Amino acid sequence: MVAPDIELICEILLVAEGFVDARSLARKFITLYTLCKELLSKQVLMRALRDFNMPKIVTDDIPVFLGLVGDLFPALDVPRRRVPHFEQMVRQSTVELRLQPEESFILKVVQLEELLALRHSVFVVGNAGTGKSKRPSCVDHINGLLALWLLEHIRMTVTFISRSS
Repeated sequence: MVAPDIELICEILLVAEGFVDARSLARKFITLYTLCKELLSKQVLMRALRDFNMPKIVTDDIPVFLGLVGDLFPALDVPRRRVPHFEQMVRQSTVELRLQPEESFILKVVQLEELLALRHSVFVVGNAGTGKSKRPSCVDHINGLLALWLLEHIRMTVTFISRSS
């Protein structure tokens, strides 16, 4: 069986995205992912692949994707990383925005926040009536709550140091 030239594929994808120095970047990406594959535990690798890709997959394809991940990592059942405090803030924001705090909506808001932490922009697609237009407003509301929480709980002292001593 012939193995694909992963470095060339990566380089082509980077050129297609407009990167000028795609060859050197492709080499770095391949080195990074090779090291991840060799050094990271299977649980960390599986969680990273699953949690990073799940928010981008349409609902109908999720069982197929999870099946593929299960085939790649048999006998591994790593639970999704959860942040209970953040999920509670999502529930609170949902109620304050007069929305129904259903688990599926809360999960999608959490996934949207995770994507926005990694990307500059995202597209939210889906069927009518699934809360696409309400998720961003919920994330904005949560960010406001987080800012208030930080102001209340974190005390900072700012000291300016003169460059001339």
